[in-house]
Amino acid sequence: MTTTPAEPVEDGLLLLIDNEWRSTAAEPDPPVSAVLGAWPVTDGTRGRFQPNPVYQPSSPDSPLDPVDAVLREAARGGSADELPALLRDAVLGIAVDEEGNAVVGPTPDGAHAVLVTTAPGHRPRVDAPHWFPVDVRQLAESLPEQGIDVLLNPGGPAAMRMPAEVVRSIAAVDREADQGR
Repeated sequence: MTTTPAEPVEDGLLLLIDNEWRSTAAEPDPPVSAVLGAWPVTDGTRGRFQPNPVYQPSSPDSPLDPVDAVLREAARGGSADELPALLRDAVLGIAVDEEGNAVVGPTPDGAHAVLVTTAPGHRPRVDAPHWFPVDVRQLAESLPEQGIDVLLNPGGPAAMRMPAEVVRSIAAVDREADQGR
């Protein structure tokens, strides 16, 4: 899945379309349900990826967003080199309870982690009444000093536990990049 445009983009939305969708004479433009999400573009600058809550994957193997695509590739033994950059580009969702506290649950390996999704399509697998949108920097700032990691896309085909230190290091690069703009 390619997530970077090959040439400059005008202001508007840069859409990420399901790989299996094909244009036809009857349907030349993709339906909303075939759009994974979009990057807003303002003054030629691409914003954070916004997942589409009504996206309908063409198959169970279809990723729901760019982070999910990399997690699935890594689960198959491929590279996860793009993961830090994609997390810095993502709008994430933290599972929260009725009082607005982050939901912490066990990971498959017995650790404790905040439950985080990379797209709304991952949320039905998590028993949480609400979701709070954050970027990776906000996520890192919300983590306690020790004892709690992050579980990305819990219950999904490529769920991943990320140590809190890794989330903080990814967020630190984001902060430095923001200061350089």
